Amino acid sequence: MGQELNDNLGSLRAMAPQLNAATAEASSVVQAVEQFLGDELAIGVAGASRPFDSQRAIGEGDRELLVTSHLAFGRFNGRDRIYVLKATLEKAEWKEHFTKVVAEDRVPWTACSREIKLQSFAMLPELIGNLASRVEEVALQTTKTVQTVRELLDAMRHSTQAPPPPPAPSHSRAPDPAPAHEPDPEPASDGLSLHDLTANATPGLFKRSRARSMSATSAAGSDRS
Repeated sequence: MGQELNDNLGSLRAMAPQLNAATAEASSVVQAVEQFLGDELAIGVAGASRPFDSQRAIGEGDRELLVTSHLAFGRFNGRDRIYVLKATLEKAEWKEHFTKVVAEDRVPWTACSREIKLQSFAMLPELIGNLASRVEEVALQTTKTVQTVRELLDAMRHSTQAPPPPPAPSHSRAPDPAPAHEPDPEPASDGLSLHDLTANATPGLFKRSRARSMSATSAAGSDRS
């Protein structure tokens, strides 16, 4: 038994540097992914992996609980971080599965124990895939919502504008009244008009003057006789 113990201790001594190196490399990878998602991409979307650990527990009133651990990404203390999410679930009424979340606990990945770090690190590829799917889903839904809202705004703008009056039918439109005829201006009372001085009016004027001259000549002859 002593020899077996010594062999195991020797194996641990040999594996410890490898474990330390693997943990340091995992920490470097997690830090790079966290910076890429939070600072460079700034996706602002949260996501989680499937449970990498689950344990049964007993709550108040002998309620049966299930505590699941997930690798997650999201807002934590004002920053986008990779953290370990512990969710406490209980059975919903008349159901056999643990589906009702009654408590959640978040611990930054860098603050977890080495065992939790290495267990959760195995879920990092799945977490990144879930985040990519979630970003695509949110982007498509946002684009669809923007289009819907713009259509609603256009409809509201058109509804607030007063409609133009309908044009009158061509067959029922009455003709415009003819302008009233204005009488010709009367000649001035202190002289002849332009019409009176035309060639047609001139002979009449001379006839009247000749008749008056003949009457005056006859009268003069009578006086001589």
